Amino acid sequence: MVFSSLLSAAALATIGALGPTVTLRGGVVMPTVGLGSSGGCGPDSFGTADGSPCAWYNASSSWFKHGGRAVHDALSYGNQFGVGAAFRDSGLGRADVFLMSMVPKYLMGFNETLAAVEASLAQMQLAHLDLVMVHHRAADISDWPREASTMAAFPDQPRSADGKTAVWGPPPCALADPTWRACQDETWRALALLKKQGKVRAIGVSNWPIASLQRMEALGQELPSVNQVEVHVGYHENDLIDFCRQRGILVQAATPLARSLPQLVKLGADPTVSALAAKYKKSPAQVALRFLLELGVAPIPSAKTLAYQLENLDVFDFALTPAETAALGKLTFPCRGNAADGLQKCWADPSSMMCQYANGSAFHCP
Repeated sequence: MVFSSLLSAAALATIGALGPTVTLRGGVVMPTVGLGSSGGCGPDSFGTADGSPCAWYNASSSWFKHGGRAVHDALSYGNQFGVGAAFRDSGLGRADVFLMSMVPKYLMGFNETLAAVEASLAQMQLAHLDLVMVHHRAADISDWPREASTMAAFPDQPRSADGKTAVWGPPPCALADPTWRACQDETWRALALLKKQGKVRAIGVSNWPIASLQRMEALGQELPSVNQVEVHVGYHENDLIDFCRQRGILVQAATPLARSLPQLVKLGADPTVSALAAKYKKSPAQVALRFLLELGVAPIPSAKTLAYQLENLDVFDFALTPAETAALGKLTFPCRGNAADGLQKCWADPSSMMCQYANGSAFHCP
């Protein structure tokens, strides 16, 4: 993969419609920094009592208006209508934005994945998506039953007692094969078909460890364009990043600021981050995002306010030295979740997930 030349956010319009970019496997070009999302509008309307635009629509609209071109969302987040509406109202051409979605665990499987992507396209009112990822490779016992937004695409899905949410159980592929490997393979086969049909331009995975990627290689499967995992100052699996880099798989960092961990967003909270922020006249968050770019990782920070969105875009006019990158790479911070490799994860550790056979015995999910 190749990152574009480093320029300031103010110069985004001069370097192409998508701004600074990275080229994925297969030649698809993606903006290096995207807007992460975590809920809001929709899924099939703005979701407000009077039908007026909701807050996440406004955040996506602001992002598009001020130079952001990539937005990440997911079917299970229930926010896709608002993102699609923001794009339609932006005046931008379809080739001038990069829109992402994800297949949820409860819709893994061949036919289920086809239905999931069709639902995303309908909610966003698009003919194609630029990137679709598998939201997770497996699911642990505690994930079921799973409640999510009711969706027009699945009118017969059982409802919760109050009727406000849809209730999902494990997909048929997981019931047939509790190792979830059949789910992984069927989902991936469906995504490959959707790419061939032109409904998806690039396909990827989320939380795939090296072992799962090696299994794909051994089976002769097409490798993903993107592997979305937890990466930020304070937690970074360098062996996984290196493995992906060697195979042209882009590592995408969701929650790249560790869900606004103070050490990464507040001056004075960490001396190393704060000193670099002072040196480069940048915010701690900009230093933390720049660290990821030095690793060849593409971040998708969430930001609902214009000020933070502009901060997140303005990380292309400076570069950290190798020594500074190494110094940031040695930092460890307390965070939510389990300790791993001497660093702290903010997400649940995928390696700790337990799946279950029909006889009740449990095992680590693949």
